[in-house]
Amino acid sequence: MLTLIIDADVLRYMLAFQNTKKISFDDDDEGPIEIINPSKAKAALEDYVEELMDKFKADDFLLPLSVSTNFRKDLYPLYKANRAGKVRPELWYHVDGWIKELWADKVIEREYLEGDDIIGLLATNPNAKRAPGKKIMVSIDKDMRTLVGRLYNPNKPELGTMTISQHDADLYWMLQTLTGDTTDNYPGCPSIGPKKADAALLPVHEKFLDADPADHLAALWAAVVDVYESKGLTQEDAILQARLARILRHGDYDFKNYKVNLWHP
Repeated sequence: MLTLIIDADVLRYMLAFQNTKKISFDDDDEGPIEIINPSKAKAALEDYVEELMDKFKADDFLLPLSVSTNFRKDLYPLYKANRAGKVRPELWYHVDGWIKELWADKVIEREYLEGDDIIGLLATNPNAKRAPGKKIMVSIDKDMRTLVGRLYNPNKPELGTMTISQHDADLYWMLQTLTGDTTDNYPGCPSIGPKKADAALLPVHEKFLDADPADHLAALWAAVVDVYESKGLTQEDAILQARLARILRHGDYDFKNYKVNLWHP
């Protein structure tokens, strides 16, 4: 049994932008108008899923979607605040409707969780009822590299299906904790970009590569806290950024009480 866990959030935006043109008129003070191609977008949506199923000879697929609520905004109100006021393209709503109309039984949404979190919970749960057996995450989102499992990036087919180990997933998560993410509007550690983050964590990662995953993560975390403290910040500051950067994994969500189990070092 092989189930594809397809990032449907990406689909909504990708197909909307690919099939929308904006035209401006010199004498129009109201700004550009959108010219959309719904029939082409719907055909592309169906082809996208069909081609993936054929490529991997998969038995099933799931389509996690984000909702308007988000637990990270309760932790850090500025999370994704940079997107406030931005108008979605009209075609986004069409694609959203088609996904739910064509594959209602494949769509998974849950209050306060992002689609990424649902992907993570499914992909890392060895006994997931909705995704039994083997699983492949399908996404172009770099954040998927923080999850243990198999990942296929449709925008980089030459990479094939990558297998992400526990050590690699934790390394990327800790790197994100240091650098933050401008797309999601959380800052990470001040003045720490990818090069400085690599310099702080890659030697630790390599030193503990053969260690137990818990020891490997503990060593990475100690290095992360050292960097935060060198900038006059505290471990609590680092914990907040780690929680924002962490895509939920198996055990991070209480399904009975609909509650996120926040990570603690």
